[in-house]
Amino acid sequence: TPAFSEMEVYYVEWEGRTFGGVKPHRGTPADPKGRYEFGTLTSFAYPIEDSEEVLVVATTRLETMLGDTGVAIHPEDPRYTHLHGKFVIHPFNGRK
Repeated sequence: TPAFSEMEVYYVEWEGRTFGGVKPHRGTPADPKGRYEFGTLTSFAYPIEDSEEVLVVATTRLETMLGDTGVAIHPEDPRYTHLHGKFVIHPFNGRK
């Protein structure tokens, strides 16, 4: 038996940047036909507290960043070990 959420999912494969409708949403004013854009990777930066450094992240779901409450890094990734125990600042609302 499929999960309830899977009952409402249409499995569509798109290549690259594509605009499509999402029922029952009215869409976005960014598109003349009110569709959403899929397949676009957007990057943005979280400033590191008490530093000039930023942590750049990328997502295909930019709208979810408004609810971000933390950023996870792999504890053994040498690129980020200097960030263990540090705070990032949300770029829109200033929360740590």
